[in-house]
This record gives sequence, structure tokens and C-alpha cells, in this order.
Amino acid sequence: MQVGERWMRWTLAEAGTKTSTKLLQKVVGVTASSWINAVFATTVISIVQVLVGLSVVTRQGKSLFPGVSQVTLSCAFGFVAFVMTTLSFVVFVFNGDIGVNTFIITLSIVPGAIIDRVFFGHKLNFRQWMGVLMAIFAGYAVLDFPSLSQAFKSPTWVWLSLATALLAAVNQGITQKNKAVDPFVKNFWGGLTTLISGVVSLLIVGSLSVFTDFSVSMQKIWLISALMGFIIVGMWSFNLLSYKGGASIALKKLVMNGSYLVTAMLGGVLIFNESLTAGKVSGILFFFIAFTLMDKGTWEFVRKSLGRKNEPANVV
Repeated sequence: MQVGERWMRWTLAEAGTKTSTKLLQKVVGVTASSWINAVFATTVISIVQVLVGLSVVTRQGKSLFPGVSQVTLSCAFGFVAFVMTTLSFVVFVFNGDIGVNTFIITLSIVPGAIIDRVFFGHKLNFRQWMGVLMAIFAGYAVLDFPSLSQAFKSPTWVWLSLATALLAAVNQGITQKNKAVDPFVKNFWGGLTTLISGVVSLLIVGSLSVFTDFSVSMQKIWLISALMGFIIVGMWSFNLLSYKGGASIALKKLVMNGSYLVTAMLGGVLIFNESLTAGKVSGILFFFIAFTLMDKGTWEFVRKSLGRKNEPANVV
């Protein structure tokens, strides 16, 4: 098997884990009767993260304390992830649409680019600003081109999806600042922070009894949340293996985002009978244009690829 085939398979596997996680989030959201159950589901996922992170780091003989900065930033990442993951469940408590939710969260590239400029000094050129505008238009399209008044009256789950996208961008910034940390050390501390945040939140509202609630619906949440924890571990592994298999960052991003958006949207349509609108389809197309304009590596890859296609064939 060629190198290119290996990285492609790992990247598609990673997209599959992301789509599976999104579909399971809706199952939990539909099953959960309130945000309290959503917090509980997030807490169960974090337990798996902590155990796996601790197991891998211990087995590899690495230190769980690489430095104050790395541990602190990992904990900050975990707290933001706690809020973000909980909101990802609550979106579906409010009957959110998987396709639209996935798309809106993917648009975290817009606030991410702004964070990149403000905190890391990566200035946006004219092409990238055009990409930002195109991404905003893509979001407008996937919501089926609402009027201004309709946009402000969007359902609660749409606003929660936007909040999740903003938090995803914040965690992108934290990740960039903390890129030297070992991924499993990061997930141990991040998972531990998420676990503590979940337990404290449930304690404050007097709902720790959910841990001893073994009704049919809670058993379902227990099982699916634990399964999601292991799927997320697989997601980390496939991400690493795709790069070991020879993936370039730009091409991997294109394959990853495309596969994730399309499969999540189709999953919502086929499994949950969500609508497939012209706005959703056009929104995905506009997103790819926006992403290509905004991401330097992707822009260079596409430009060079098109350049090679336009080159005249050698005459023998």
C-alpha cells in the first residue's frame, strides 16, 4: 500500500470518528431531559479521557508534570472544552439540526483567524479577508438565507452552536500556545479539569444523584458517553497516524473538513430525517471556497495543483 493511500485512510477514519461523535451527541441530546444530563454526559467522557491519558503516559514512562505553563494551559483547554462539549449536547436537547450545527462549528475558522491575528501576530491579507466574508456568507446560506429579522429570531440551538464555534476558536488559540505539550499529558490534565468542572457544577445545583441514577434513559447516556470517550481517543490516534502516513497539512485539512461536513450532514438526513436543503449544499461549497482563501497552505496546494493541470503535456 502506498504512503498516500495510508494517510488518506487514516484521515477518512478520523472524519468517521468525528461524524460518529456528532451523531451520538444528538442521541444523548434527544435522550437527555435537561442541561444537567448534558453536563453528566460530558463528565463521563472526561473520565475515559483521564484514564486513557494516565494509562498511556504511565506506560510510556513520561512525566505528567512537564512544566507549570503546559499544565496550566492544558487545564484552561479542559475548562473551555467542558463548556463547549456540554453545549454540543444541549444543542440537541433543543432539537438542533446536525448538519447546520456541524457547519456553524466548522466556521470557527473565522474567529480563529481573528484570534490568530490579535494574539499571535499573523496578519490577514486581502485574500484571507475575502475568505472571512465568504465564510460568513456560507453560514448565511446554510441557514437558508434568512432575512435580518429572521436571523435575530433564530432558534436557541443556533445561538448555542455559534457559542460553541467561538469556544472552539478559543481552544485553537490555547492549542497553538501550548503546542509543545504531549497530547496524552494534555488530555490527562484537560480531562481532569473537565471532570472536576462537571462534578462541581452538578454539586452546586444539587444533582450529584445522576451518578446513582440507573434508569433506562440514564443507562443509555452512561453507555453512549463512555463509548464517545473511546471514540475520541481513536480520533487522536487517527489524526497522528495520518501525518505519520505522509499527509500534508493542507491536503489533510481539505479531506478532513470535506468528509466531516458531508458525512455529518448526510447522517442527520438519513438517520434523523433532517432536511437536505439547497442552502445546506451551497453552504458547503461556499465554505470550501472560504477555507481555501483563508488557509495559506491549502491555497498554495490548490494553486499549484491547478497550475500543474494547466501545464501542456510533454510531446514524446
